[in-house]
Amino acid sequence: MTLSAVPWRLDRLSAGAREAAEIASLGAGLSLSLWLTRLIEETCADEGLIARAGSSQPLTLQPVPAAAPPDPAPAAPLPAEAAVLASAAANDDAAQLILPLDANTTMLPVELLEAGAVGTRRRSEEVPDALVADIAKHNIGKPLLVRRSATNAEHFEIIAGRRRWRAAQRAGMAQLPAIIVAMSDGEAILASLAENLGRADLSPIDEAHAYLRLLTQCGLQPAEITAATGHDRQHLVRTMRLLGLPPAVRQLIDAGQLSAEHGSALLDAGDPAALAETIIAEGWSVAELRQRMATERRAP
Repeated sequence: MTLSAVPWRLDRLSAGAREAAEIASLGAGLSLSLWLTRLIEETCADEGLIARAGSSQPLTLQPVPAAAPPDPAPAAPLPAEAAVLASAAANDDAAQLILPLDANTTMLPVELLEAGAVGTRRRSEEVPDALVADIAKHNIGKPLLVRRSATNAEHFEIIAGRRRWRAAQRAGMAQLPAIIVAMSDGEAILASLAENLGRADLSPIDEAHAYLRLLTQCGLQPAEITAATGHDRQHLVRTMRLLGLPPAVRQLIDAGQLSAEHGSALLDAGDPAALAETIIAEGWSVAELRQRMATERRAP
C-alpha cells in the first residue's frame, strides 16, 4: 500500500472492531485484512489518491481466495397455507392463530415473533410514542418480513419491522401481518439494511458494522451490497473507516451528536475524542472542523 493510502489502513481499526471483524472473517473462510486492503487501494486509486507509478493500468481488485463452501440453498418460501398445516401438526392451539390473509401475507401471533440476530441496529430500538399511537389507530400498515427461526420451528425471526413489532405490542395488538420468506443470513441482513437506509434514520456506526458483517461473516462481494443499497464502493469503505474511531467518538455518532462527515475528518486528528467534545461545545460544522485542523497542521 502506498503512503498516500496509509490513513485508510486496517491499523486504524480499534482493537474491539478488529477482533470482532477477524473472528467473523474466519467464518467466511477469507482474510479480512487481505480483502479490505485491496478494496481500500482500489478505492483510493479511483479517487486519484494513489499514484500509479509507471503504469497507466487501473488498479483492480484481485480475486478473493476461495471461501468455505456455502450453506445449502434455503428452502423455497413457505406458502401461507403450508404454514398453517405445519403449525397444526405440532401445536393445534397455536395453529388456530396463524391465519393466511392472501398468497403472500399471514397473520402471526406476536408471541411467535422474535427479534433475531439479523437486524442492522445493534441496540434495542426506542419506540416513539407517536408510532405506538399511529399503529393503535391505523394498524401497522406494512407487513413484517420474517423467516422461520433456526432454533424453534414454531417461531419466526423478524428480518424487517422490529420497531413496528414492539410498538404493536405496546398498542396491545395480538396478531400482526407478516410475509414469510426463506433467506440466508446475508440476504436477511441486506433486506434489513435496505429498509433502514430507506428510512434514513440508521446510525452510520450501525451501517458500518452491517457492511463489515456482510463482507466477512457472510462473505458477500462489494457489488452485491452496492446493488442492494444503492451506495457505491467508496461509500462502503468510508463508512467502515468510522470503526477506527475511539469508542467515545463512535458513541457520539451513534447518538446523532456528530455526523459521519465529522467522524471521517476526526480520523486524521491527533486526539479525536478531545476534539469531538470541542466540536459539540463550539457547534463546528464539518467545514469549520477541517479548516481548524488544517490551521493546526500548518502551525509551527
